[in-house]
Amino acid sequence: MRRRTLIQSLVSWISIQGSRLRAQSTSFPGRHETTLKELAATVLPESLGRAGTDAVAIKFVRWVQEYRVGAEMQTGYGTTRVRYKPASPAGIYLKQLDELSLGALAANGLAARRRKIGEALQAANIEDLPMVPAGAHIASDLMSFYFQSTEANDKAYMAAIGKDQCRTLKNSGTVPTALREETLNASLRK
Repeated sequence: MRRRTLIQSLVSWISIQGSRLRAQSTSFPGRHETTLKELAATVLPESLGRAGTDAVAIKFVRWVQEYRVGAEMQTGYGTTRVRYKPASPAGIYLKQLDELSLGALAANGLAARRRKIGEALQAANIEDLPMVPAGAHIASDLMSFYFQSTEANDKAYMAAIGKDQCRTLKNSGTVPTALREETLNASLRK
């Protein structure tokens, strides 16, 4: 076999494998879109309204679909060790959505659904929300996805802080503009 033929074969094999991995993650949430939106309406703040929680669920779907296995992660301050993203949690999430649709989300009433989801989180040994979705449980990952977002930060302070957005030094001392509720809800739907 010639070297050129070998290299072409390897490149085509790698691209096929890569497209298979992308295809696996893009099937999320599959038939569970309604279940995911119901989960979001259950675990996220009621003040978002149903349209707001649905918008967060859609953004979470996009995050899962765009998840890239092996992507280099940020190193912490003062840390030199490079870390890479682990396997996609999409498969685990689909299994958990199956379980939730038959169990916790089948319960009548918001309080009952929240109690059952709390029990599921305890069973998964989740005590704190991770800084970024970590794949341990879809409920905690959905909450961490929202609560670590710029929109949640702005809503908590009722100001246009733009937590993860770049600002120049020139305007870094400027007090963030106060936000109205309508502005916050509109930003969630983007």
